[in-house]
Amino acid sequence: MAEKTIWGDDLVKHLIDVCKEEILAGNRPQGIFTRIGWKNVEDKFFARTKKKCTKTQLKNKLDNLKKDFTQFMELKIVATGLGWNEANQTVDCSNTWWDEHLEKCNNPERGTKCNHVRFRKHGPKHLDDLHFLFDKVHVTGATAMCPGDVSSCDSSSDDVLEVTEKTNEAWNKPKPKKRKQMSGAAQEKEEKSPFYQMYKNTCMKIESADEKISTSVEASSAPLQANLVPTIAEAMKMVKACGIQEKTAMMHTATSLIMKAEFREILFALETNEGRFDLIEREHKKSTT
Repeated sequence: MAEKTIWGDDLVKHLIDVCKEEILAGNRPQGIFTRIGWKNVEDKFFARTKKKCTKTQLKNKLDNLKKDFTQFMELKIVATGLGWNEANQTVDCSNTWWDEHLEKCNNPERGTKCNHVRFRKHGPKHLDDLHFLFDKVHVTGATAMCPGDVSSCDSSSDDVLEVTEKTNEAWNKPKPKKRKQMSGAAQEKEEKSPFYQMYKNTCMKIESADEKISTSVEASSAPLQANLVPTIAEAMKMVKACGIQEKTAMMHTATSLIMKAEFREILFALETNEGRFDLIEREHKKSTT
């Protein structure tokens, strides 16, 4: 049995760093590490920390970080249009707003409390890094039906996934996953959840946009045009190259902007770092006024 790991902040940062390196190296296609990627994560983590952790232990910690990030993004969606506390990296909401939100989010019938309250004073640590690792995560019906629900959201039934090296053709044709069938009570709760409705509407918009992009690419005589849109990692390099520092309000705005493909395309089209900085600065001022 593997020795239990005490996850101090230094160990968490090392895990995040090695995962970022493997993502940039192309060893996490479609959001899942390959066998080589996991081996490199294990080896690099041990080399830097002298802590021998199994892949299961490392993945469980990543799952917990992903859960924290997802719950925090839920809170940001609910608090859209309100203030932002840069020093504490969290939303800046009044006590009245929090009282009303927690009244809706808490579930006294099940004796559970809203997880969002964890971020009332301070957001998750390493928030910029979590954006990099998990910016493409989305909440399915199974998780969205219990926003802030400690008892049902804290546990994870995800197995450790291992991905073998595949051809490009295989990666381009992922098999659709079947959604687990829910009980009638769970389905009814899901349909009533305001958070689920938010995510459902967002996912529908994403699917609609994806269909339009697919149709456009298929109809185009030059399919390589799609490659003109840089990846999140490439866009982040451009953001840093134009002088925007981490742990700043400008970086927070930039990380939100580059999650949109159309903004990354515009950023790539600009020819100078000065032009990119000016664009992000203007967007930042718009978001803070």
